[in-house]
Amino acid sequence: MAGVHNGRRYAAGDIVRLNIALVHKANLKEVRVVFAHEDGDQALMGRGKPRPISPITDHAAYAPITSALEAEITIPRGATPGVYKLERISYETEGGQLGHLAEDDELPSTAQVAFEVVREAHDTPTIVDIALADG
Repeated sequence: MAGVHNGRRYAAGDIVRLNIALVHKANLKEVRVVFAHEDGDQALMGRGKPRPISPITDHAAYAPITSALEAEITIPRGATPGVYKLERISYETEGGQLGHLAEDDELPSTAQVAFEVVREAHDTPTIVDIALADG
């Protein structure tokens, strides 16, 4: 059964990549995404730098800008197995302003953005080929 994570499963060392598009007026320095474990005992964070994707035709202050970014989360060794759901997206502007969009308020359409962390498979590698490398 796929569940809310829709079959997206990761283990320690895997990289979760997220593509995000935003409309904003301030120049964004960094965007962070925070995923919380279903039991609330752990969170995983990724970050990325937005880049404008829409042509800036109005150079007036506070004109809307559409930006895109790719945020990455590397699953750490000690990550608790289970489902992680998007909890919030935080941002920092070039002017030093900090803020966030909470899942309950500004992110209603992201309720299904989730993934599952699974335990690493128990495995012993099999040698396919081995040879001495001549210098």
